[in-house]
Amino acid sequence: MSHRSHPYDSHISNGFFACLLIWTSNNKIPVFGKLFRGYLNCDIEQCLPKTIFFPHPYGIVISSAATLGKDVVIGQQVTIGNRNGSIAAPRIGDRVYIAAGSKVLGDISIGDDSIIGANAVVTKDVPPNVIVVGANKIMKKKTDYWTAR
Repeated sequence: MSHRSHPYDSHISNGFFACLLIWTSNNKIPVFGKLFRGYLNCDIEQCLPKTIFFPHPYGIVISSAATLGKDVVIGQQVTIGNRNGSIAAPRIGDRVYIAAGSKVLGDISIGDDSIIGANAVVTKDVPPNVIVVGANKIMKKKTDYWTAR
């Protein structure tokens, strides 16, 4: 369990619980893993990439069929899952920031370098490099968020 910071924003990193969550999801320790995910109120049944970031790893739900890119940041209370009983789940691109409380549902793709705003509900494909808020509302193409800071 190594501590690393996001390559574009050094303020984003995984704490001890996030590192332990990633480790338990990848090592499939039956009893401890379920108890620990229960403690964090997370429902994650897939192997997580080591390049994922959970600044606050509480209440996160990720479908086992979802695909996560590199350097994805997922806030607390985020749901990435199926919709209307379908088995298909979202495909999240690289360097996507999914803010707290967001719901990304259904057989959709989220483009690279996009930002999903807090409490957004996304049920349609999202092109790369945009900001999404509310219910599928694409605000604008964004400038290079990581280098503009």
